[in-house]
Amino acid sequence: MLNVSRPGSVFVVLFLGSSVLLGDLVGSFADSDAQFVTLFSDAGNRIGYVVGSVLLVLAGLAFVWFAHALSCETGTRRAALLVTGATAGSGMIVAALAFATVPLSIQFGSMVGDPGLQAGQAVLPQFAFAALGLGAMLPAAIFIALAALTPDLMPRWLVAVSYPVAVLVALTAFLFLPFILFVLWVGAATVTVSRRRP
Repeated sequence: MLNVSRPGSVFVVLFLGSSVLLGDLVGSFADSDAQFVTLFSDAGNRIGYVVGSVLLVLAGLAFVWFAHALSCETGTRRAALLVTGATAGSGMIVAALAFATVPLSIQFGSMVGDPGLQAGQAVLPQFAFAALGLGAMLPAAIFIALAALTPDLMPRWLVAVSYPVAVLVALTAFLFLPFILFVLWVGAATVTVSRRRP
């Protein structure tokens, strides 16, 4: 059996680091095009968004690793945990690629005298938020619920907490707060499942 402590800890660190660097960009969802033009006009912002996107790609991969490790702790629902975990990780990667597209285009364009992607700068970041909120967090919510339904995987208190957390995480596209609830749940699962191992 794999130990969940390493992949869980790596995911939490990477996702939090990504959230810090992408904070302004994610928080600009549904803002005007002018807001995005202002954000991307600053070279420091662009570099931060690219680094944050890289961290989000790595976080997506780490979550797949975490899902695999957690699924190895149980004989039941293993395939379902792997599929939903891999889907959530893939959603994070798609969102990261969309977050990175505009700043990378402008950054590379500034090196070669090309303006980079100018029209529709708001579209890709807003698609990225939707991909993260629906494409990643919706399957992550299903993953949390499946983990809670798996017998003897987690302590009772975490099972009880997992159901409302799953509902809130499923609503991430409409509410901003569940991002942190998701990360806290992964952290709690990492610590408790690691401690229960013989």
